[in-house]
Amino acid sequence: MSSSITITLLPEYMLGRYFQLVALSLYLSSDPGKLRSIYGALDKGVELRDKELVELVEAARDLLLRKYGLEEYEPCKLLNAMRRDSPKAYYPNDGRVFSNLLYTSFNIDFCPSGKDREARISYPEIAVSFIEEVLSRNGAISTETVNRRPALFGSFIFSEEKLRGLGARAKHDKASLAVGVLGVMVSYAGRLRVGPQESMELFIVPDGSIDSLRYPHLMYGVLFDKGIESWRKLASSIVDLPNTSIERALVMASSIKLSTAGDLDLKQITGFWLPEKYIILRVKPEQRPNISGSNTLTSKFIASSRDISIVRELGSLLYAVRASKTSVQEKLYPVVGECVNYITEAYFTGNKTLLVECARSITPLYQDEDLTDEVRAEIARFVGVLSHGLD
Repeated sequence: MSSSITITLLPEYMLGRYFQLVALSLYLSSDPGKLRSIYGALDKGVELRDKELVELVEAARDLLLRKYGLEEYEPCKLLNAMRRDSPKAYYPNDGRVFSNLLYTSFNIDFCPSGKDREARISYPEIAVSFIEEVLSRNGAISTETVNRRPALFGSFIFSEEKLRGLGARAKHDKASLAVGVLGVMVSYAGRLRVGPQESMELFIVPDGSIDSLRYPHLMYGVLFDKGIESWRKLASSIVDLPNTSIERALVMASSIKLSTAGDLDLKQITGFWLPEKYIILRVKPEQRPNISGSNTLTSKFIASSRDISIVRELGSLLYAVRASKTSVQEKLYPVVGECVNYITEAYFTGNKTLLVECARSITPLYQDEDLTDEVRAEIARFVGVLSHGLD
């Protein structure tokens, strides 16, 4: 006999709700009729039959395998891969929260962390224990009320002072929060260093509109293609460029990743304006989670084949420079940073002549004797597509 469970969403002003939507969209996107029927009443909860919960968990598991570079599912392998690259726990009380959210169908002690000390329970442990609980019971899981949620879930998306104090009145149940933890691990885009002693954690989440919940497999599949490490290296290489703002760097990094999609995927991505429906959130990993900024992704840099060529070649040039010796990096990084600014300004203002300024600034470096043939070839290709962008 089939049973069901209701996933209760956190309030719309809490970050945890968006993590829940990430995970729910992995199933709901495969059932457009159900998505349309329940979207207007999300605050009443999302009822999932056993089979639907299994499909949700399997979809999240498969996306996580791809994101963490694993070919097949083995609980310990996925757990340890996520342990190496996952968000931090913020409050001291999070330890107790995570212990209450852990499911027991799978014993995480069977998965040594590779450290001498006992592994702390955090997002990866909850995610794998929930996957195992759902799969081992064919979706027929029970839930219970829990007193607290992870601190990250309670971060306010909106900053209005009138929202202060509302979070404490929200009710929680174990399964609903566990679904949110799956969303955390799917949407987590790594930690970047943005200063000598400062870092930020990135999360890419849907904006909550119905259209943002239709194609999560496509967006996350492209952004995290070749793994989370590939995304982080790209984002880090642009964030590290001189005189480039974090906002522009992250928009450009996401555009470069999206430009690598196949033609059919790109047609869907741009045809439905999907990037505009996703947000990169920047969280400072301090004693308490603080959303320090956000960016909406954009289709501006991938709207045509010429635009795609420019950002693709910029990505190739960045890769070549990053792999070069220090003297080459010191000469090229400032100029590439200028080009990121010129290109973003050109597309956001419509003044494509700024592409000429980028070409003018980088062309003289072609003759530099320190450059390898590979870097020279990348510069030549980059300047070539810039000129085509003006046609």
